[in-house]
Amino acid sequence: MQLKNSKKETCKIMEKIDRKEAIKRAAALMGGVVFAPSILGVLKGCTASPGPWQPELFSSRQAAFTTAMANTILPGAAEQGVPAFIESMVKDIYTEEQREMYIDAMDTLIEKCVVETGSDFAELDEQAQFDFATIENTNAVEAGYAEGPQFFLILKELTMVGFFTSEYGATQVLRYQEIPGVYQGCIPFEDVGKTWATS
Repeated sequence: MQLKNSKKETCKIMEKIDRKEAIKRAAALMGGVVFAPSILGVLKGCTASPGPWQPELFSSRQAAFTTAMANTILPGAAEQGVPAFIESMVKDIYTEEQREMYIDAMDTLIEKCVVETGSDFAELDEQAQFDFATIENTNAVEAGYAEGPQFFLILKELTMVGFFTSEYGATQVLRYQEIPGVYQGCIPFEDVGKTWATS
């Protein structure tokens, strides 16, 4: 994916994108539920951006898992810096208790994958990764938040929030218009083609 904007232009664009609106759009894609720390992190300015990532909190195994899972949830997420965004959220925004719970749950899922497939998630082929992630997503949705925050749903949410509040996700995948025009409340989706990043 080739970005059209320079770093300076990207900063200007991101300043103009309403972060609250970006969260609302990501929440709509997630089905309306956003974990509170994700909102806090984005409002504090955490966004994904392309570039090399040197993990500070995650081990190399955890980083590989995060990268592979983010790409499985949203192909191209790693290229836009989403794994680094996820680690930054866990390291800088989560409380110590939330951080420990996240890392423990991540390690549990990593080991579960090894037990069920015989390999680390990052070492599986794309179809096996997709199949494992699909089952985990289904299980997490069925368990729901009534049983407490489900790790897979939190990881999925962080992936989507990171991607759709990034410069690429907000301006190239979603439709972005710096100065919205006339309000049209009822337009067939096929006439629009994409969800809007701003409104």
